[in-house]
Amino acid sequence: MNYKAYYSALLLGAFSCISFAGDISISSIEKDMQFLASDELKGRLAGSTEISIAEDYIATQFKQAGLQPLDGLTSFKQEFALHRYTPMQINVLLNSKQIAQQHIAFAGSTNNFNFDEKNISTKVVSKTDNLRSVITQANVKGGNTLLLVNSAHTELFKRYQNHFTQGSQSIEQRKPATLVMILTDTLNVEDLTVNGSILHQQEKLTNIIAVKPGSRKPEEFVIFSAHHDHIGTTANGEEDGIYNGANDDASGVSAVLNLARHYQYIENERSIMYVTFTAEESGLLGSSYFIKDIDAHSIIAMLNIEMIGKPSEFGPGTFWMTGYERSNLAQILNKNLNSTKQQVFADPYPKYKLFYRSDNASLAQLGVPAHSLSSTQMTNDHDYHQVSDELATLDLQQMTDIINSIATASTSLINGKDTPNRIEKVKPRENGLIF
Repeated sequence: MNYKAYYSALLLGAFSCISFAGDISISSIEKDMQFLASDELKGRLAGSTEISIAEDYIATQFKQAGLQPLDGLTSFKQEFALHRYTPMQINVLLNSKQIAQQHIAFAGSTNNFNFDEKNISTKVVSKTDNLRSVITQANVKGGNTLLLVNSAHTELFKRYQNHFTQGSQSIEQRKPATLVMILTDTLNVEDLTVNGSILHQQEKLTNIIAVKPGSRKPEEFVIFSAHHDHIGTTANGEEDGIYNGANDDASGVSAVLNLARHYQYIENERSIMYVTFTAEESGLLGSSYFIKDIDAHSIIAMLNIEMIGKPSEFGPGTFWMTGYERSNLAQILNKNLNSTKQQVFADPYPKYKLFYRSDNASLAQLGVPAHSLSSTQMTNDHDYHQVSDELATLDLQQMTDIINSIATASTSLINGKDTPNRIEKVKPRENGLIF
């Protein structure tokens, strides 16, 4: 397929019916959704050709809304490299005995490695040891480690073995390091030979960021965000193998775009930043990169919009907020909504720990009052991460109502009258140095 020709034609059609009069309308939302959740974008897998089409679309919409790139960027695109490390092959001789492949698990970042008993740190994991804890400690420490894992841990060993086979990824290039695990009841190492290889690949990922400077407090930012990636396609032979990601999270991206169009015609005393993140589905990678060079103290609030295409259990057009109790942001939003008889509800699904599972978590760990807004019934959404998450399953009118409510709820943040309190910083989990 000629993707440039397809993009140009589809973009022209999308623009033809979008109103830029400042109203948040169902017609502009529908056009966004038809584009972003189309089969042609093949599930917007991070790093794919198709997601770059979505990114071009979002950047073009930001330009049409009269926005500016973030200071330090030359365009709306914040590009960065993702490093992927995939185990390829390994051979182990322990005490002059060849170890079968099914008894070996390994991970790391060394292209080619060759160890003996003198240049690798060895630890015996007995039947009473906590294997998970030992692996975590080795991962945080880095370097080259050999674990002799007692057969009592066979089940967990197999799970790690499968996990390692899938490879690992990082937004920073790792120093050479390797973890090798052998399932054995051997307690000592008399002689050892380990050699193998790990494939290191890089791919380009892109966040899309735009700013409307504030008139009176340009150094203070309110962020509206969503993630534009999804999980791609499946090769299981199904008739429909595309994970369109209409609700998750084309709905949030459309909300960000329509808020940008809305505020194009409204004076904002604080600066507004619009961000769509990549690779949320891969472990919040886009937002993790975003915070590397951001001044967290300049961010007054972050409203991350996630899955608003379906009515909540509180009724159509209503939405709830993760981490409701962690700041007073919800109280500010509800005060602004008071005249509309709408309100923001607390997250009704605390057992899912959703506050930590979307891009708001990356900024929350820095103390930013960063929360996600959603309407999906998590206990009753049969389309979540399924190929059935398509535009036809969504209620665009209630989605329109929610985006209008978010605009109303944010009024005193945008005009500089209200400042939510900072939240208690979340101590981030230590990054692994091996996988």
